[in-house]
Amino acid sequence: MCSLTFTFLKTNINLHFCFMNLLVKPFIIFLTVTIFAPVISIAQSSYVPLGSNSIYLLDRFEIKSGKLAEPTEFNSTSKLYKRASIAQYVDSFNVSRTALSKQDYFNLDYLQNDNFEWSNSENTKSSKSILSSKIYKHKAAFADYSSKEFNIVVNPITYQQFGYDTRLKDMVSLQCSGIEVRGSIKGSVSFYTQITDEVIHTNSWVRDFYQKDSVIPGAGYLKSNDSKTFNYNLASGYISFQASKHIDIQFGHGKNFIGNGYRTFYLSDFSTNHLFLRLNTRFWKINYTNIFGEILNYQQPHEAYLPKWHYYAATHASINLTKNFNLGLFQTIVFQRDSGYSNGSYDPQYLNPVIFYKPIENGLNSPDKAILGVDFKYNFLKHFSLYGQAVISEFILSEIIANNGSIANKQAYQLGIKCIDILDISTLDLQLEYNQANPYMYTSFNRLNSYINYNQNMAHPIGANLRELIGVLRYQPINRMTIKLTGIYTTYGNDTGQSNYGKNIALSYYNNTHEYGNFIGQGVLTHLYIFDLTVSHMLKHNLFLEFKATYRKVSSVGGIFDSETFSPTLGVRWNIGERRWDF
Repeated sequence: MCSLTFTFLKTNINLHFCFMNLLVKPFIIFLTVTIFAPVISIAQSSYVPLGSNSIYLLDRFEIKSGKLAEPTEFNSTSKLYKRASIAQYVDSFNVSRTALSKQDYFNLDYLQNDNFEWSNSENTKSSKSILSSKIYKHKAAFADYSSKEFNIVVNPITYQQFGYDTRLKDMVSLQCSGIEVRGSIKGSVSFYTQITDEVIHTNSWVRDFYQKDSVIPGAGYLKSNDSKTFNYNLASGYISFQASKHIDIQFGHGKNFIGNGYRTFYLSDFSTNHLFLRLNTRFWKINYTNIFGEILNYQQPHEAYLPKWHYYAATHASINLTKNFNLGLFQTIVFQRDSGYSNGSYDPQYLNPVIFYKPIENGLNSPDKAILGVDFKYNFLKHFSLYGQAVISEFILSEIIANNGSIANKQAYQLGIKCIDILDISTLDLQLEYNQANPYMYTSFNRLNSYINYNQNMAHPIGANLRELIGVLRYQPINRMTIKLTGIYTTYGNDTGQSNYGKNIALSYYNNTHEYGNFIGQGVLTHLYIFDLTVSHMLKHNLFLEFKATYRKVSSVGGIFDSETFSPTLGVRWNIGERRWDF
């Protein structure tokens, strides 16, 4: 039996000092190695942000090439794409052995432009710069400077979106402005920061989310709100080092995503930014990722400084067993430490980047929350990618065999396929995905042990007790236009009043409805339908004119949670990823 609980206590230890002390020690060691080691031949660059169009394009070119990318190039599961590696991959892409359309060539150019600091292509330069080559010297940079010592790129950010919500009978809007800065120093140290200020007049289901959990998905502290309009800042940033030819280290504040699907049961970017240290090791056919993070324990009211005492340590290791098949293993420990423990902050036992965490947890006799998983990806026929995940939060083998619906059996599964150039139509791509999670998946005896950051799930946005079908059809009819149709059907069991049927992973599993006889959909059976049409036209590099039309319907037994919404919007998006409200 896999025991997956831990104890909540309180502490008055200065958390940031302890966390920084324990995490920065190994960071300083790696930094020392970097400074005094011989010159490293592989340049350290910043990483492509999550939500970037580059991630989808690289996934597509990998399928089209007929073989998996080498770990030194990129790993699509760990979602850590170095700009220097992308440029090298694209510059050396074998176009003679791959059937490419004019849109494919345009997308290769896009990737070169987007990572121009590291590309050998001369086409990344603007034909007409502004202010004597000071502004838009390169197509993808508002301003940039490069020398033997360092390079820096500065881009403005804006996201202006306006529309209507038929359920609210009111206007909705998103007004975002900010700046993005990235660069590197002597090719061994890189840095990145993105800062935005956002004012959002929410659609109906985001407003429902706020009324239930007092937070906005993806956001943190709200500077102001009237339950309709919210103002908040978003800030992410990091510094990264090339410790050796095979190891790079990233320390900062932001998000991570591990998985190949539209959703993931590992670690998603649904919740808000948080502090983390990430080590990534690439050698031979292996990609090995460690993430040590501090997540926020949201409590109401939050006028005071938020208490934390909430951490996780995650590892994902994958290997290219063949040129087309990748197998991965995932583990994470969610834990809390306070004055009741001998160590009152981040437990140094979990800082070991090599050893498997579950034996450590058992050796400590700790009630920490363990999540284990296995995943695979198989690319074949230069048109298809089959992928999946199997994740265990807790299980008892004898009760799985008995099929008795024990509350102790907490598992989740994913199976999906990506098909590119379907019906031999270039850039017509389809992704189909199935997800399911048993009731009480990720839950613990205490909400503070749950897989939650700032009242936002760290894996699937719904939580658990669900089945889901997702379809994404994407088409690029001309170079600068993309049409994307997304359909999501989710069925889950909802809670009413003080009931706990296993959807809300913040609730203690001690407060369950019954020990046995649990099944997916128990509680108030609810059906969620989401259909989203997005038409984007790229006016210039990373400047998009975008139309979205979202239909969302919820139907439930007895009509308790019923709602229906249609929300069309029109917007301009510049140097920032598309905002999705797909929950």
